[in-house]
Amino acid sequence: MKRKAQGAIEYLFMIAAALVIVLIVWRQISGRGKTASNIAKSAEGNISNSLESNITSGGSS
Repeated sequence: MKRKAQGAIEYLFMIAAALVIVLIVWRQISGRGKTASNIAKSAEGNISNSLESNITSGGSS
């Protein structure tokens, strides 16, 4: 009976380790997605401002 209990505990530890790894990967991907989103918004703002200034100045830059 002791071997079955040991096997069950080892199995639970393996599941816990897999969940920890999944959570770490999830957090990394989520963080990188937010960073990419911020960069894209910043670039969009810069392009929009540049186009707007070119339009208001008559396109002579």
